[in-house]
This record gives sequence, structure tokens and C-alpha cells, in this order.
Amino acid sequence: MKRYFVVVVVALASLFLFWLPFLLKTGTFWGINFGRHGMETIVTNFDGLNYLAVAKTLYDPQLLGPDFAGFGNSPIYYAAHFPVYPLLIRTLDLVVSGPQALLWATIISNILLTVGLYAFFQTLIKDKKMATTLVIIALFFPARMLSVRGVGSSEPLFMFFVLTSLVLAYKGKHWMASILGSLAVLTRSPGILLFGAYLVAAIGCYHTDWKKMIARLSPYLLMPAALALLFGFYGQRYGSIWAYFNSSSELHPFFFPPLLIFSNMQRWITDMWREDIIYMYVMYGVGIYLYGKKVGIKSGFAQLATAGFGVLYGVFLLMIAHRDLARYALPIAPVALLGFAPLFEHKSAKWLILMLIPIFLVGWQFIVANVQPIADWGALL
Repeated sequence: MKRYFVVVVVALASLFLFWLPFLLKTGTFWGINFGRHGMETIVTNFDGLNYLAVAKTLYDPQLLGPDFAGFGNSPIYYAAHFPVYPLLIRTLDLVVSGPQALLWATIISNILLTVGLYAFFQTLIKDKKMATTLVIIALFFPARMLSVRGVGSSEPLFMFFVLTSLVLAYKGKHWMASILGSLAVLTRSPGILLFGAYLVAAIGCYHTDWKKMIARLSPYLLMPAALALLFGFYGQRYGSIWAYFNSSSELHPFFFPPLLIFSNMQRWITDMWREDIIYMYVMYGVGIYLYGKKVGIKSGFAQLATAGFGVLYGVFLLMIAHRDLARYALPIAPVALLGFAPLFEHKSAKWLILMLIPIFLVGWQFIVANVQPIADWGALL
């Protein structure tokens, strides 16, 4: 419990430091113009207000008209924002106002993410000291992690469900692993890839024994069932079970053939400086390869599922054509870090702490620029 406490303190302290310029209504600092704006900058960052809108309306098209809070979105747009994170906000909204509920949901998501990271690393590498190191690294690397967990976003909660599902699978608690996996599916659509990972692991472990394969996989059928139920609910709300796919290409920019992120004709890629995307592919690819090589094809069900999730999600990333690929890639960062774990045993790794300065700076400038215009706070209070 001591190490859980340590990593949670690191997560919350860094979150508070990240919020500090907005709490103090800073003018300029280190070349960044904060404009003396307060915590409303955190609240209005994409896609926090959209989740808050879902929390307030539960996808009711009569409430989610184009005039809702001045967002200008059609009701079906919100079908891309899956319900678990909004339900957390809605629960907190019973105690505090909507914007404050969003901030508290951010704090809770940070705590859960950190707990999930430690449970994941400690279970798979069985070294408490190294697990603590990896958690602290994972809270800041890749650099996009800090700004994502600093605002209203579903990724931290999604990662918590994915990681704890894999941990429970490792411990042989497959029904509980499936329940957590189902919550991952209902938090973000790529959660269904976790079911794909369990399917691959079952085939890899029991390909010569169909009965064992079916027995192992059967609890995890809850995951596609959860997605089917959600789509059925969307059918009741929007009149179409395919509402998610009709919501917005921005929110599921999945295209074929792969690597269209380098096209000059895609809507969500408008710049020409994209070398960093190559580096992301290399970083994730090498890390996942190293972990997969370490566990081997003859490893246990949970290890195969972990490596399989990294591989399947990595292939999924090759189909993403959106400039914010760094955010989409975050869920497999812990798997890649498992591959790189031996590097962090060297004393020279401590110099990574110097990278916190540019990580905070890049996060602040991103948050300042990534605000969602809002015309009417009344519907969100």
C-alpha cells in the first residue's frame, strides 16, 4: 500500500502543478501566454464539455439540439462519446455543479489510472521498485499523457479498465477481467480490441483443444455483448444502431489503406511537419516487439493477451489519420514501457527528470490553445 500511496501522490502533485497557472490566473510564464484565465480553461478543453453534455442529457436528442450550450453539434455527434466517463461526471454532479464535477472526475480518473498502472506493472514484472519507477515514467511519458490526464478526458479511465482487466486475467479471475473489459468497451470504442486480444490469446494457448479454448473465451463474450447493448441503446435514442459510425469522422478517423496520416488530402491532417509520427511508430513498435519477444508465443494467457493488445492496437494506429495520433496511442504506452523496462534499471535513466520541463511546457501551450467555445453555461451547471 505504501507504493500505491507514493505513486498516487506523484500523480496528484503533478496534476496540481499542471493546474497551478490556471489556479493563479497567470499572465505569462516561460514564453507561454496564459491570458490570466482561470480553471475554466481546464473545463473547456476538448472533449470535456462534450462528456459533460452527455452527463447532463444522457443522449436525449430533445435536449442535445444544435443550440445546446452553443456547441452547434447535432445530437448524433455525442454518440461517439461513450457513457462510462459521463456517468462518473453525472454521479459527481449530484454533489457539485457540472464544471466542478468534471474537475473532480479528472482527479478521480488520475487516481484510478495510477492505481491501474501500478497493479499492471507490479503483476507483470514482479518487482515493486521497478513497478514504481515505471508508473512514474508512465505518468509523463509519452509527453501527451500529462495534458490528457490534466483535463476532462476518458483515456485515463479507459486505461484503468484495460490494465486492471489484464491484471485480473493474469490472476485467473476471468469473469471479473471480462467485467472490467466490458467497462473499457463502454468507455472508449477501441476497448473492443481488448476482446480481440483475449481471442488471440485463447487461440494461441488452446489452438489444439477447442473445448478449452471456448471455456476460456466464454467469460469474455460479455465485452462484445456490452457493445451490442450500447448500440441497441443508441438505436432507441437516435433511431439507428449505427449512430456511433454516423456521428463524426473526427471522432473515429479510421481509414484504409494504412498510413493515410501522411496524405495531403485528409481533413484532420493539415500540416506538413510530421516526422514526429515516424518516431511514435518506432517507439511503440520497438517497445511492443521487445515485450512480445520477452514473453514468447508459448507464454500464459494473460501475457499473450497483453502482447496481443499491444499488437492489435498498434495495427489500429496505422489506420488512424488524425494529427492527434499521440493521444490515440496512449493506451498501449504501458505495454511499450514493459519492453523498455530494462533500460530504466541504469542509473543514467534518472536524467529523464529533466524532460519534465518541456513536458509541462508543451502541455500548457496545448491546453491554452485547445479550448472549446461555449456560449451558454446554463445548461451545464
